[in-house]
Amino acid sequence: MLALLGIVLLPVADAWAEPLLPTAEGTTWQYESVEELGGPAAAAPTTASVIVRAGRQTLGGKEFIKVETTIDDVVTKTEMMTLDEHGWVCHFRGGRDGRMAKLDPPQTIVPATIKAGDSWDSDGEVAGMEMRQHFVVEKEEPVTVVAGTFRAFHIHCEDSSVMSAKLDRWFFPGVGLVKETTVVRGPTGGLLQRANLELQKRPEVIAKPQATPTPTPLAAAPTATPTAPMRGPAVETDPAQAGKRLTVEVSTDPSGGSRTEFKSDVQNIYVRWHGRGLPDGARVRVAWIAEDVGDLVDPNFVVDETESVAPASDASARFTLGRPPDGWAEGKYRVEFYVNDELEETVRVTIVK
Repeated sequence: MLALLGIVLLPVADAWAEPLLPTAEGTTWQYESVEELGGPAAAAPTTASVIVRAGRQTLGGKEFIKVETTIDDVVTKTEMMTLDEHGWVCHFRGGRDGRMAKLDPPQTIVPATIKAGDSWDSDGEVAGMEMRQHFVVEKEEPVTVVAGTFRAFHIHCEDSSVMSAKLDRWFFPGVGLVKETTVVRGPTGGLLQRANLELQKRPEVIAKPQATPTPTPLAAAPTATPTAPMRGPAVETDPAQAGKRLTVEVSTDPSGGSRTEFKSDVQNIYVRWHGRGLPDGARVRVAWIAEDVGDLVDPNFVVDETESVAPASDASARFTLGRPPDGWAEGKYRVEFYVNDELEETVRVTIVK
C-alpha cells in the first residue's frame, strides 16, 4: 500500500540552524507503518517495518540523491531526487519491478523554503489514482512519535474530486519526515483506507550491507521469460529490425492501456514508452504530429515534441498532453517515437467530436 504513504524527506525553513535535510550516503530512516482497510469484511490492521535510505546515483550524466524505500526487506520504491534552489524534487520513480519512469514535469515535493502559510501544487498518487494535489503548511506544532517529540511543520493536503483523500505530514529540520497519516473515503463517506507512518528513531548513517556471494552449481542456459504485453492496438514497427527497443501506449488512462480514437473534449492524453535493451545514454524523442486537421495547420505539423535520456536500458517514461482551451482539433494525428533520432515506433490516432 505504501504508494499512499508517499515517503519523502523534505527541507525546512532557512531560519532553522539545523541542516535542511540529511542526505549523506547511507543516511537511514526507520519507520513503522500501520494500515487499515474499511468495510465490514475488512481484515485487522497490518503493521510493517519501513526503511528509507539515501544514496547517490548518476543518470544521464547528472548525479541524483537516490532514495530507496524498503518494506519488510523488499524494495518497494526508488526515487531519484534533487535538493537545490528549486526545492526537494523527484525526477524519476520506480516500483517493485525496478523499472524507472521519468516524471514530466518533475514532481515538486516541497519548495526550497518552507514556512507556515506556504502552499504549492504537485501531481501525485492517492489510492492508486493520480491527481493534482494542493499542499498547505498549516502551522508548526509538537508531535510525539517513538523517536521523540518534535516541533514540526504540519503540511496538509486534501482532495475530494472522486474520493475524499486527506494527507497530513509532519516534518522537522535536520530529521525529515516524522509522521504521516492518510485517510481515504468513498463517495458515500465510508472508510476505504487509513494509514499511519511514524519515525522509530532519528536518522543515522548506516553502511549498506554487502551480499556475500555463494558458489552455485552449473546450470543449463537460462530461457527467456515472456512478459505481459501492453494492452491496446498494435503499433507500427520496422520488421527488418532485430527487435523492438520500445513498447508504447497512447491512452486517456494514466495507469495504462492504449487506444486509437479520442473525443475532442478529453482532458488529457497520456503517452508512454518502455525501453527494452536501450543503449547507454539513449535519447528517446516523442513527437505529437497533426497529420490532417483540415485548414487549421499544414499537413504533418509537429504540435509538440519532447526528448529525454533513458537512465537505464529498461527505463520507462510517461508524458501528458493537456487539452487546449478550445478542445482538441478533430482529425488525424500520429505519435512518433525515436531512439537516437531513429524512428522506432508510430501510433496513429483520430480525434472525433
